[in-house]
Amino acid sequence: MLSHILRRLLATAPMLIGVSIVSFLLLHALPGDPAAVLLGQRATEENKRELRERMGLDQPLHVQYFDYIGDISRGDFGESHRTNQPVATELKQRVPATIELAVAAMLIASIVGVSLGVLAAVRPRSVWDFVCLFTALVGVSMPVFWLGFLAQKLFAGELEVLPFSGRLDFGSWPTFVSDTGFYTLDAAFVYQNPELLLDVLTHLTLPAFVLATVPVALIARITRATMLETLKQDFIRTAKAKGASPSAVVIRHGLRNALIPILTAIATQFGYLLGGAVLTETIFAWQGLGRYVIEAIDVLDARPLQASVLIIAVTFILVNLLTDLSYTLIDPRLRKKGA
Repeated sequence: MLSHILRRLLATAPMLIGVSIVSFLLLHALPGDPAAVLLGQRATEENKRELRERMGLDQPLHVQYFDYIGDISRGDFGESHRTNQPVATELKQRVPATIELAVAAMLIASIVGVSLGVLAAVRPRSVWDFVCLFTALVGVSMPVFWLGFLAQKLFAGELEVLPFSGRLDFGSWPTFVSDTGFYTLDAAFVYQNPELLLDVLTHLTLPAFVLATVPVALIARITRATMLETLKQDFIRTAKAKGASPSAVVIRHGLRNALIPILTAIATQFGYLLGGAVLTETIFAWQGLGRYVIEAIDVLDARPLQASVLIIAVTFILVNLLTDLSYTLIDPRLRKKGA
């Protein structure tokens, strides 16, 4: 098991280096002179020269890269020329907002998707099987922006049970200052205010359900296919012959042995949610990383783009690394083989 962990860590290192190179080159991939892009069209040659010297853009490319690695290792992502604020400061609010939304959407997708997939596999060609396949088809086919507008119209406009957008009611802002950027945690543990927590959760519900539609569909289909194959195995028939209850056969013997592909699908979808929440965050005015990227692209703000790409890619790699390492805990055969 230890050798497997070491091999996975060593295999992750080149990917992290590659991600750092790609994020570094984003500044140089912008059309034209990087200094001119950062300062705008009205910048003078003197301004451009001063910026090149200050940012080290007049140095060889490899020197700039090592300076960039040194800066990000200290948590310094530069300044946004759009707001003149340190990117690290802005990310402290943006990244937790996206993580909070992605975790909520992934919890919904995992619970609903796995449940539908298991029910469909246990009762093939039944109503539950039809519901699972129909949900998968609708979830994959329905554009997120269209589903978001429909959800806003129905639940916020017609029924008036959920808010249209944002993370909090405007009336709560003067008395609520988030320390961590995670509104649910701050409302529950820092302020210990049930009304504030309910306000946060009601704002989180609609975008989380909209964002969860595609993962629900994919997780349900993978769960159904994996469970159908697992329930045909000999050890399932043996468990039934020994008198195990139907729930024990399905959950303890079936689902447990089908967990690896399901867990892989969940981890992959969580990585996609971190970078793919752009439309959802835009529709619901969610001040997260996806909307931060859109705002940076609009004005060709390179530093926020570099930091956002780096954070999303590194998070995706680390999530998949942890998922891979968890396989040895789920499947004892991997520990015995020393995989």
